[in-house]
Amino acid sequence: MIVIRNQNSFLLGKRGPHRPKAPGYWCPISGHIESNETQEEAVRREAREEIGVEVRPLNKIATTQTNDKTTLLHWWLAEITDGTPTLANDENSELGWFTPTELQRLAPTFQEDIAILLSL
Repeated sequence: MIVIRNQNSFLLGKRGPHRPKAPGYWCPISGHIESNETQEEAVRREAREEIGVEVRPLNKIATTQTNDKTTLLHWWLAEITDGTPTLANDENSELGWFTPTELQRLAPTFQEDIAILLSL
């Protein structure tokens, strides 16, 4: 999970309708670690592929499991170093910046995700 914060807002993507898990849910940008890359490299690659920006991974902030306990999620705080977030592929159908108050009203979301963001 790639946590990108801009002052008092967090960037989330609305998962595309074709996604096998949680289509339509608002979540931080995410992806998989390829067998030949580190977590930091995966953060940079996924940000480039999904939202068309270059990021610098700052630090790992959490490790959690998905609700169905099938996947381990590595949460990284990252900052944008180049570009403006846009929909670079069909993994997400929308992007948005949300304040902590807006995050609490956003739906559908995973409350565990919102709790991690609000803890920052």
